[in-house]
Amino acid sequence: MIAEHFLRRWRSAGLIDDGAVERIGAWEAAHRRPLWLWALSGMGALAIGLGLVAVVAANWEEIPAGAKLAADLLLTGLCAGFVFVAWQRDREWPRELGALLLFGLVIGSIALVGQVYQLQSDPWQALVTWLALATPFLALVTFSRLVGALWFAAAVLTWFSAYEPLERLIGSLASSAARGDLFLLLLYLPACLLVIVAVLRRRWPPAEDQGELMLKLAVAGLVGAVSTTVVAIDSRLVSQVAPVEIWLGTAATLLAATALWIGGSATQRRPMIALLGVSFGIWAAALLLARAWSAEQKAGFEAIFGLLFIVYWAAIGWLAAHAGQRVLFGLAFTVIAMRLLILYLEAIGGLTATGLGLIGGGVLCLVLTWIGWRLTRRLGRGAIP
Repeated sequence: MIAEHFLRRWRSAGLIDDGAVERIGAWEAAHRRPLWLWALSGMGALAIGLGLVAVVAANWEEIPAGAKLAADLLLTGLCAGFVFVAWQRDREWPRELGALLLFGLVIGSIALVGQVYQLQSDPWQALVTWLALATPFLALVTFSRLVGALWFAAAVLTWFSAYEPLERLIGSLASSAARGDLFLLLLYLPACLLVIVAVLRRRWPPAEDQGELMLKLAVAGLVGAVSTTVVAIDSRLVSQVAPVEIWLGTAATLLAATALWIGGSATQRRPMIALLGVSFGIWAAALLLARAWSAEQKAGFEAIFGLLFIVYWAAIGWLAAHAGQRVLFGLAFTVIAMRLLILYLEAIGGLTATGLGLIGGGVLCLVLTWIGWRLTRRLGRGAIP
C-alpha cells in the first residue's frame, strides 16, 4: 500500500510513466510477503522460545550443574560450527543470524558459569569478558548493519556498567582537591573512542556499510553527550569539574580526529572533523563555565548556556546544509526552535503572563516551522550554500 501511494505521487509528478508503474507494481507483487504471515511466524517462534524457557525454568533446580554446562557447551559449539560453515560457504544471512545467536549464547554461558560456580563478580566484569570473547568473531564474519548496531549497543552498555571503576581510575589521575564527579567526561569519551572503532571498521571493504552506520551512531552519541553536558551544567546537575576531564577529552578528540583524517577522503573527513572540533569546543567551554559559575550571576550564566546550546546546534545545521543532509538540517532547526521556546517560557511568570507566553510561544513555533520548511525545501534544491 505504501509503495502504491508513492508510485501514484511519482506518476502524477511526471517522474515515471505508466509502464514504469506497472513494472514496479508487478515486481513488488511478486516479491511481497504478507505482514500478517511474518507476524504469525514471529508469534510462533516467540511462543516456542518462551515455552522452552518456561520448561527449563520450572525444572532448573533439578537439573545437575554438569548437565547445564554440558548442554550450554554443546549448543554454543553447534552454533559456532554453523557460523563457521556459513562463513566458509559465503552464506550471508545464515552467517549473520548465526553470529548474532552466538553473540547471545556467549553472554548466556558467562552468566551460567557464574551461577553454577557462585562467582562473586560485578556485572561489568562479565560484560567486558563477553565483548572480549565475542568481538573477534563478530569483526571477522559479520558485515551487516544490524549486527554492527547491536555490537555498538553492547559496547555502550559495557562502558556505562563500568562507570564506578572508570571513575575511580580517572579520578586517580587528579589530585583529591581537583576531582569532579567525571560524569560529563564519561559521556564524552565513549563517543570519541567509538568514532575511532567505526573508522577502522569502515576501512575494511566488506564491512564498509557496517562501519558507516557505526560512525553515524558514534557521531549521534557525540552530539548527545555535548548537548547533555550543556543542559546538565545549565540545570546545575553537575557543578564540580576537574581539569583532568578537559585534558582527557582533548586527547580523545585528537585521536578521533586523526582517525577521521586518515580513514576517509577529503570530502568525507572535513565535515566530520569540523563537527568533532565544534563539539569539543562547546563541551570544553561548558566545563570551563561550570568552574566559573557564580551564584550571584545565575541569570547571566543561564543565558550564556542557552546561547551556547543554540550556537552548537546552529553549527550542526550549518554543517548539515553544506553536506546536503536535509534530515539533520531539519532536526537542528527543530532543536533550536524548541530551545528558543523554552527560553521564552522561562522568561515569563504569573498565570496571565504564562497564558500570553504560551500563545506567543505557539506563534513562534509556527513561524519557525514555516521558516524551517522553506529552508529545507531550498536545501533540497541546492539553494543553500
